[in-house]
Order: sequence, then structure tokens, then C-alpha cells
Amino acid sequence: MMKKILSTLIKLAISGGILYFLFSSMDLAAFWETVKSVSPFAVIFVALFFIFIQSVSAYRWSLILSKDIEVRYPKLLSIYFVGMFFNNFLPTMVGGDLVKALYLYRETGKGGLSLASIFMDRYSGFSALMSITAVALIPGYSLIKGTVLPGVFVFIIGGFVGASLVVWVGFLHSWAMNILAKIHFYGINKKIDSFYRVLMGYKNHRDILVKIFSISLVVQTGVIISCYVLSRGLGIDVGLAYFFLFIPLSIVVSMLPISVAGLGIREGAFVYLFTKVGATKEEAITLSLMWFAMMVIVSLIGGVEFLRTGGKKGGITETPLEVE
Repeated sequence: MMKKILSTLIKLAISGGILYFLFSSMDLAAFWETVKSVSPFAVIFVALFFIFIQSVSAYRWSLILSKDIEVRYPKLLSIYFVGMFFNNFLPTMVGGDLVKALYLYRETGKGGLSLASIFMDRYSGFSALMSITAVALIPGYSLIKGTVLPGVFVFIIGGFVGASLVVWVGFLHSWAMNILAKIHFYGINKKIDSFYRVLMGYKNHRDILVKIFSISLVVQTGVIISCYVLSRGLGIDVGLAYFFLFIPLSIVVSMLPISVAGLGIREGAFVYLFTKVGATKEEAITLSLMWFAMMVIVSLIGGVEFLRTGGKKGGITETPLEVE
């Protein structure tokens, strides 16, 4: 418990420190004017669009699970929103993905399947994000030429491709497992192997892989467009092409487990990237914070679902997740 509390305090300090640095170097009056200038129609559109994106993502999850088991879509949608709620409000204590896995395990009794489906859901989304970025780099290279960004993008995409090869190519996975075999830590090798056997079952279902990747392209494109719409609602004059380069990078950076829900890290990325293409610091940080605020507000639906389905009384945070 003390370790979790210390970890949370460190992340809060990092988020707070970065935000303090960003706000101390900008015109607060201009920031407030930018906030007040937002179009309410843009806010409503983005909120509704986030709900739509979550609904489509839950459908993707149902397709992933359909290989082994049928779970009612309304149930999966409820779990998806609960996971979103935990990601935004308690990211350092439990984590949205773990909560979703625990809910699904409680529903199905299949730990390996639950974890594998969560991984595939995340993996397909990240694959789509990297694909969009790689395609956007072709016409967009001239926009970032002469900066460190091309190297950053190559590193991220290359790292993802390398990790994917280790996961999906048999002899590379065996090589990685031989290295892990030297680590005897609470039976982690056996658990990884059990999870991997379930995961490899998707290799024989390419139709499902194609469908979920296509849906992920729609979802990730929607996420990028939602940020662009919000930027237009704030009066920020930055072309859509930049968003297809900058939003994926900002999302990846905010995933680093060193802050609370990516706060501070994401805002720093927005300021660094968007001020290079004409936005002011005040506009960039307003866009980032409002985009995050919209996700938080929508995720409150998950908080309601968490309470409706029993919350802690349902034993979700105490349920042991066993990998078969």
C-alpha cells in the first residue's frame, strides 16, 4: 500500500511540476480568454463523438471475443466505460485495462481469454495509430523536416514493429522466452506462456484481425478528428494534416507511466508541437486540457456504471485474476 501511495505522489508531483512550469511561462489572461472563446457546439460534438468512439471500441472488443465466447454487447459497453473511468480517475491504483479484465473474468471465468482480449483490443488500436502515423509521414515529412520529430517517429514506429515481430513470429518469441526463462519471478514465465497460447489462437482467424484493425482505423481517425474539431471551436488555425502527425505522438508520450493520466506530459507535447506550426502556448495548452476534460466528463458514465454494477461491493477490485 505504501509503495502505491508513494508512486501516486511521485506521479502527482511530476504532473504538477510540468503544469506549473508551462503555466508560469505563459500569459494567463490570454489563456483564460482562449478558454472562454470555445464554441459550445464544438464541445457538445466532441462529447457525443467520444461516446460514439467508445461504443465502436466496445463492438471491436465483442468481435475479438467472438472467437471463443459470446458476451452481450451492452455488458461489454458497460465494462468499456468503467475501464475508461478508472483510466482517468484512478490510473495509478488499479488501471482501466486491469479493471476490464477483472470484470470480464468475473463474467466468463476465463482469465487467459480476458487478458488476451484486452491485449488484442489495445494492440489493434495501437497498430492503427502507428499505421496512420506512418502514412501521414509520407506527405507530412516536409512539415517537420529539420526537427527531431522524424527521428522520434521512426524510433516509436520501429520499436512497435520490433515488439510485434517478437510477439507474432514463432522463433523470435522462443528466443525472447529463453531469455525470460532465466528470470524465475513468481512463476511469470508460466503465466506468459499460458497467455501467449491463448493469444496465438487469433492467428487462425484472419477475418477477425482484418475487421478489428479496420474498426481501429475508424476509431483512431475519429480521435484525431475530434481534437481537430475542438481546435477549430477554439479558433486555432492549424491544418488537419498536422493533427495526424502530432496527436499520435502526444498519445504515445502520455502513455508513459510517469504522470497521472498523462497530465503535464500531454500538455507539454501539445505546446512543443503545435507552437511550431502557428499556435500560441495558450492555445496549445487550452486545447490539450479541454480535450482531456472532455474525455474525463464522458468517462463519468463509467463511474455511474461502476456504482450500478455494485462497485467494490461487487468484489471487482479484490477478484483474483487467474491465467489458465
